[in-house]
Amino acid sequence: MKKPVYILADSIVTPLGNTTEENMEKLYNLECSIKSETHPQMGTVFASTFNPDKHFSIENPSETFTKIERLFIYSIEQAIDSLNVPLEQSKVLFVFASTKGNIEFLSDPTFDSNRLRIGIMAKYIAAYFGNKNNSVVVSNACISGLQAIQYGCHALQSEKYSHVIVTGADCVSEFVLSGFHSFHALSSFPSTPFDKNRAGVSLGEGCGTLILSCTPTTENNIEIRSVVSSNDANHLSGPSRTGEGLASAIQGAMNDAQVDYKEIDVISAHGTATIYNDEMESLAFKTTGVSNAPVYSIKGNLGHCLGASGIIETIVLANSMLADTLVPSIGFKETGTSVTLNVVTKSMHKHMRVGLKTASGFGGGNTALILKKQK
Repeated sequence: MKKPVYILADSIVTPLGNTTEENMEKLYNLECSIKSETHPQMGTVFASTFNPDKHFSIENPSETFTKIERLFIYSIEQAIDSLNVPLEQSKVLFVFASTKGNIEFLSDPTFDSNRLRIGIMAKYIAAYFGNKNNSVVVSNACISGLQAIQYGCHALQSEKYSHVIVTGADCVSEFVLSGFHSFHALSSFPSTPFDKNRAGVSLGEGCGTLILSCTPTTENNIEIRSVVSSNDANHLSGPSRTGEGLASAIQGAMNDAQVDYKEIDVISAHGTATIYNDEMESLAFKTTGVSNAPVYSIKGNLGHCLGASGIIETIVLANSMLADTLVPSIGFKETGTSVTLNVVTKSMHKHMRVGLKTASGFGGGNTALILKKQK
């Protein structure tokens, strides 16, 4: 019998807000941090980015950290401070999720090239907190965040660690923008998940941090019931048109969590607002019987935060369940998928006990996570 894993503390830092509370309030109020930016080659692009003059204040700036490293540290410090329980660092494992890390310095000859390696970057950040354990890095496209949570759960269930700090961050860089532009995947307006007129992704940057343990601190700690991954091996960048890979992950997660499809109270979808992602997600929801559950995506508010998205969106789901308040999906006006979904368009009260979070990514990867409220 696997030990249950609980969320003890969390932190979200995005252009929408510097705390989980700020982000939740603005999500409930349908606020959006996606803005237009002018690019010399790409023209007008829409992204959710931090003010370039913004510096994340960290408690002990003993050396120079890059933007993404400061973002990681700032978010981790917030989560640790909110825990109010001393952490014995020898019993703590850090699990990092990021797709690109310090990629913006790739062509900078003055930058330490070792720091381009996400594993080395992670080592610097863990050392800042006095943690000497070998950190784990998960970098698997857009499912990195959920797979980092999956790894964290397995690590805790091995009983080697008392706590796992799972943290994910990515920043919008020239490299990332040009990559999505080359795929013709960027939307010419802020993304509108599941809407008939959706036209692609808006990129975003941010960081999410979770502190996990098998020992709950309160009776309100949300339990991570299961995390299951699959791969549909369809295409380098395109998901299976039938959604079979995601459906396999969702069904596996429900089986592992021992919950029936009728028990799913809410779905936090991947919802990138690309034509193919939203369509295949709707098919996967139908296949697994959960298509009638309220569903939303926050990528119309925050953009797609890549490796951070799964962690940020899990935190949002957990907090909405604790508050029994549905998060609305911004920009949705008319059904744009072959399966009609119950897309949430305004914040409203709903008692929620079981929540489903999904993610899909380049390379055919899919992950499904199920959260359960203790009471």
